[in-house]
Formats: sequence, C-alpha cells, structure tokens
Amino acid sequence: MTTYKELFGKYVQNYASDPTSTDAEGQIWYNSTSGTFKTALALGAWASAPALNTSRYEIGGLGTQTAALAFGGTPYTTSTEKYNGTSWTASGAMNTSRAPYGQAGFGIQTAAVAVGGYTGTAVTGSTELFNGTSWTANPNSYPASYLGIGGSGTQTAGLAFGGAPGNPYPGQSTANTFNGTAWTATGSLNTARLSLSGAGSQTATVAFGGFPSGPAAATTAVESFNGSTWTSGTAMPTATGGMAGFGTQTSAISAGGSGTSFFGNPAIATSLSYNGTSWTATPSLATARGALGGAGASNTSGLAFGGRTNTPATVGTTEAWNVSVTVPVAGSWSSGGNMNTARYHLAGAGTDQNSALAFGGYTGTANSNATESYNGTSWTSNNNMGNSTRDLAGCGIQTAALSMGGANPGGSQITTVESWNGTSWTAATSLNTAQKKNAGAGLQTAALSFGGFSPPATGITQSFNGSSWTTVNSMNTARGYLSGFGTQTSAIGAGGYTSPAVAMNNSESWNGTSWTATATLNTARWDLAAAGASSASGLVFGGNPGAPVSTAVESWNGSAWTTTTSLSTGIFQGAGDGTQASAIQFGGRTPAGPATATTQEWTGPSTTLNYKTLTTS
Repeated sequence: MTTYKELFGKYVQNYASDPTSTDAEGQIWYNSTSGTFKTALALGAWASAPALNTSRYEIGGLGTQTAALAFGGTPYTTSTEKYNGTSWTASGAMNTSRAPYGQAGFGIQTAAVAVGGYTGTAVTGSTELFNGTSWTANPNSYPASYLGIGGSGTQTAGLAFGGAPGNPYPGQSTANTFNGTAWTATGSLNTARLSLSGAGSQTATVAFGGFPSGPAAATTAVESFNGSTWTSGTAMPTATGGMAGFGTQTSAISAGGSGTSFFGNPAIATSLSYNGTSWTATPSLATARGALGGAGASNTSGLAFGGRTNTPATVGTTEAWNVSVTVPVAGSWSSGGNMNTARYHLAGAGTDQNSALAFGGYTGTANSNATESYNGTSWTSNNNMGNSTRDLAGCGIQTAALSMGGANPGGSQITTVESWNGTSWTAATSLNTAQKKNAGAGLQTAALSFGGFSPPATGITQSFNGSSWTTVNSMNTARGYLSGFGTQTSAIGAGGYTSPAVAMNNSESWNGTSWTATATLNTARWDLAAAGASSASGLVFGGNPGAPVSTAVESWNGSAWTTTTSLSTGIFQGAGDGTQASAIQFGGRTPAGPATATTQEWTGPSTTLNYKTLTTS
C-alpha cells in the first residue's frame, strides 16, 4: 500500500493549531486540538477594488487584472481609463463616444481595438486603435454597423463576432478577423446573438451567452472557435448576456450580466468559471450589475468593473477576482463601550482603538469640556478641558494631545489651543487665525490645522512646532466639516462642504509644503470622521451626504479611495482616530438626531488560509 509520504515526500504533520504558511496548500495535517485531519485548498473570491473615475454601463473592457483598459459606455462617453492593479487613471479619449453594449474590444492595455457600438444617434462600425496613450481611427470600419459585438485576441490578430444592427436589434452570427488594419470574414456563429462575451485568441476562442435579439431573453449558448469554424460546447447553467467575460478558451470567467435585458437591468451577481469543458458556479459578485466590463488572463485572476444595478443606477464599482489558498477576510466593525458623555462635534486623538482620547463637543444643549480616555473596552472620565468647545480639531496620542480652535458657547470661531499631558489640559500658543469646523493631523509638538470656517469656508493651513504657529500654503479647495488624518508633513484632507451646505468629495494631500488634489471620495459628504498614519494610508467613515446619514467607509492607499465594510450604524458629526488597520469611531449623531455615546471599533481586512476539515463522507 502506497503511503502519504511516498506520494508527497513528507509525513502527515501533527499541529496544535493550523499552519499559516501558504506551503500548507494541498498538504494534510492532524490538528491535535480539534482532533481532525485538515488541509488547505485554493479558493476563488471577489474582493473590492478602486472604483472607476467615471461611472458607466455598456462599457468596453480588456487586458489583465494589473493592466486593464475601460472605454466608452453609457452615458455616451469617450472616456478611457487605465488600471495598474492599484488605481484607475484617465487616459486619451476615444474619437467616437459610444456605448459598446457589452464586450466590444480586444487586445491589451497598450495595444487595443474598439469596434462598433451606438453613438447615441446611430449604430456604428467604426474601429479605433489604442497605443497605450491615444486612440486612432482605423481607416477600415467593421464590415457592418453593429452594436453588442463580442471580441477576443490581440490588436494584430483579433476576432469579432455576433452583434446586431439597429432596433429591434436582431442578433447576428457574423464573425470577422482583424490583422491590425483590415477585417476579413470568417466562419459564422451557430447561434446568432448580441451582447455576448468571449475569451481567448483569434484561433482559439470561446463565445458565451448573449441575447438572440433585443426583445428576447438571454441564451445559454456556448461555442468554441478553432480559427475557421465554431463548435457548440457545454451550455452555461444560467442564461446571461451583457456579462463581464475574460480569460482563455479553456480558462474563462463570466460575471454579472442580465437574463432579460441587454441594457443590463435587472442585473444579476452570478459568477461562473469555465475550464474548456464545463461550467462551475463560483462566489457571486458583491454588487449585482449588468452591461459591465471585464479584464483578465485566465479564470484565476481578473477584474469586473462598471455596469448597471437593479435601481437602475450606473456604477463605477470594481471587483477583483482571485483564486488562491489565501482567502481575504473583510474588515469589520464591532460595538465598543459607550462614552460617559453623549456628544457630537467633538474631537479625538490616539494611535489605535485601544488608546483613544475624546474631548470637547456639544451635548445638544451646551458645549462640553468633558475629556475621556478609552482602553479598548471602556471609557474613563478625566480632567476637563479649560474651555467648553465644540467644532474643534484634535491630534496627537492619548497621553499627549492637542485641541485646536473650535467654537465657543456663542458659536463664534476661536483661536484657543490646549495641550494635554495625559492628566490635565494646559493653555498653549493660540492659532494665528481663528478656525472652527476644521481638521487636524500630526502630534502635540508637530501639528497641522486646516480648513474650516473663519468664516466663510477657508482652506487656511497652520503648522505648529510645539511653541508657535506658522501660516503655510492653503488648501486648493476651501471647506469646513472635513476629515483629516496623517502627520504634519504627510496628511490628507477629505470631504466637507462650503456654504451653502453641499457635500463634497474633494480630497487633497499635504507634503509639508503644499496641498495637491488627489482622487476623489466615492461618496461625497461632510461631518465625516477619519483615522490614518500618513497621506499614504487612512480611513474615512460616516458623515452627511445631504440625506440620509451615511454608513459609508472608504480606505485610502495613497492613490485611490476604495469602498469597504460599512459602519454598523450611520454616524455624522462624530470623531475617530487610529490607523487603517485599527480604528475607532465615537460620539456624533445617528439618523435619529440626538447626541450619541456609542463607540464602533474597526478591525481592518486580513487574509487567512482556506482550511478544510477532512471527513470520511
């Protein structure tokens, strides 16, 4: 009898706890604590990624997970964006605005082809070539004016198939090859359709799904192309069109789409994996949407972006697909101990959720001078501030904090600054310019106060060295009720509003000398809270987008904002501190209105191995 060691070169190991190394993939061990045999297996999962800068559906997409291209779409646009695995960046605009109605392009990020679509007034057969920077109109248009064409291959060896002319959009079986300049007719599809997806090369493609016509329900048809003819393959388990499709002929993914309308509504979240022979259901997209774009080299790695949800609403949502033994664990919020004094418009300081400081604020009837410290479980009342202040900014750590500006009981902005030594508050050098509803960053002896109202809304920035304040370069966009995090030389200011109260999604980065506009928040809002160690890593949460109170949470990686796990309870006019991995939100107001004493603790995303317990069944 062959032993496990003879097969795999090692004995079954005995562990008190499961191993954490990816070397555990495919291996078997005995967990002596649980008394079970276990292994770790690769698993596929969708994870949130930075959103497109321009939300749209009926979008064209191609490339790989770390070098993708998104172009065109509805609302009719010439917008083109490139993805580098971290963020989307605007690139050269298309010559013709068009809604591709699904996958209508092929190639790679630096050598792409867009073909067909609808311009808003007519179906087109125009063909454009992208060189990584700009689009050029190809002199040879597609042989027919179609929308909803499927595509695969490269810029110099491409394949386009299916599609439909104008209303009522009868599906076509036509297929043509492209050599970088000219189109040549090739073998036709067995099932005529539009808004289908494809994956592979010019001589080895799989085409799947789509709609036989505009009014018709989607099809499950699957066909493989060998360079000259199409052969029917295993049908999809779910009839779908307008999905994101990517990969190869023998390793493809279908994600999202719609079963009833090539406009992408109502949308589905279904995701399927194809191995060249059969389809397997995989974890669904987090956001159901149709008429979305996709990019990826195989069924183990890819992207799905844009689309239309069931609202219907156009979205810029991006999700990344990965198959790995390492499984992402989403960040989560949990309830912490309540504060002793319920209040809003307060400030905070601290390094993580186990060492926070809350001070000042408004109880709903009067300004507060209350100071409380948090140990990860409960809040303890400390010596009060010297002044009862609301709408103030804070920075520093639990034992060495700074309060900056704010509003006095009459609501007027003040220059008052107080320093906290872990036991008591002491008056410190006043601000040069009075500020309220401002934001802060840094440490007690290296602080930054920015934005707020003087009034009116201001972008004024003041820097503190522990003894004196210096007025430095102002923010590019004046605003109050903004959030801030980071250090004196590396900070972020995000959100807020000017007067009148219109929510802003503007975000700016401070390098110690000047402010630079960054990628915008996905959700515009004011009165939001934040946590973060520098301009390269942070978190913003809650706020007021106008109505209702927001539960939105966004993570900043130095170049883009990514929507992540929402707050358990929507909060605005609250405070926060900590880091992107370990943050805390406290105080503020809930949708019901009155001041709250609640605390919410954030544990950032992590990874774990996909452990499986072996059984005899």
